[in-house]
Amino acid sequence: MATIKQIAQKAGVSPTTVSNVLHGNTSKVSPAILKKVRAILEEEKYAPNMGAVILARNNSRIIGVILFMEPRSDETVLEDPFASTILGTLEQELRKHGYFMMLHTSVDKDEVIRLAATWKLDGLILLCVPSEVSGAVRKSIQTPVVFVDCYFGDDGQDYHNIGLDDDRGGYEMARHLLSKGHTRMAFMANSPDSPSVDSARFDGCRRAFAEEGLDLADVCYIPVSKSSKARHLLYRRLMAEPLEYTALFFSSDYYAADAVNYFYERGFDVPGRVSVAGFDDNCFSRLVRPHLTTVHQDVFQKGRSAVSMLMRLIRKEPVHETDVRLPVRLTIRDSVRPIEGTPRA
Repeated sequence: MATIKQIAQKAGVSPTTVSNVLHGNTSKVSPAILKKVRAILEEEKYAPNMGAVILARNNSRIIGVILFMEPRSDETVLEDPFASTILGTLEQELRKHGYFMMLHTSVDKDEVIRLAATWKLDGLILLCVPSEVSGAVRKSIQTPVVFVDCYFGDDGQDYHNIGLDDDRGGYEMARHLLSKGHTRMAFMANSPDSPSVDSARFDGCRRAFAEEGLDLADVCYIPVSKSSKARHLLYRRLMAEPLEYTALFFSSDYYAADAVNYFYERGFDVPGRVSVAGFDDNCFSRLVRPHLTTVHQDVFQKGRSAVSMLMRLIRKEPVHETDVRLPVRLTIRDSVRPIEGTPRA
């Protein structure tokens, strides 16, 4: 690899000028020289010493990304479509702005707080962390931080978050199921902890039932295990006659597809015996048969919005909307049928 001195000789400039270009100190470098030096750097495939760049700039050009997500049994978190899509989007967008992404996954609350406080970072993105962790992180660091898919307790702090209108998603799907005559519905999700993504979606379901004057006991929150063995025991109980629920609304397409496959292998027809709906509109909703009726979210937009917000914070620009909730919409497919005697919408 060529040295800075050799690149300077080739460009007809001083080594100091080349160093200034590498470190971003270009205010006194003419556009023509800047273009010429950058072209030679690219031609020579010059890779600067990142340690020297960090010392010169007094910043790291590194954005930390911490994903608080427990893997399902026999899987890694990166096999989750949401995780892989949003992490890929974050890396791509950060690279466009000249930053590197450093990823860490954990479900240890103390570890997340410790890492956030000790990493040498220009910014931090925290995904899916519980409210008590987000509060502790926010109090312990001065680094610009953006949260993704987080809900916060009422502690008076100013959080910057990119999330989803989860309540609306739960509400719209419950309204759709009710329009098909499904007044006995189970909401299936990992954890009823509040505040959280799942609890907001369940709140939306309950709101739809309340508007119809229905008994809220008829929409039940059933915890779903990350263990496939435990889940399948649950699905078997749900197949028992007489059926307790006519519709199962999963807070994740993964679990909805998992249930549909389990039922299919045992001759339990979906949607003939029970209707199934999901949330996310990811690859699982299209690969399973029947295709899932689900709630669509734009994960790519979620990632782009998070990086855009973080860049404004790093540049110390005003951020007027601090808790952004992106819109959702229903995707109607084949896994929900009307109860006999219900007028077709």
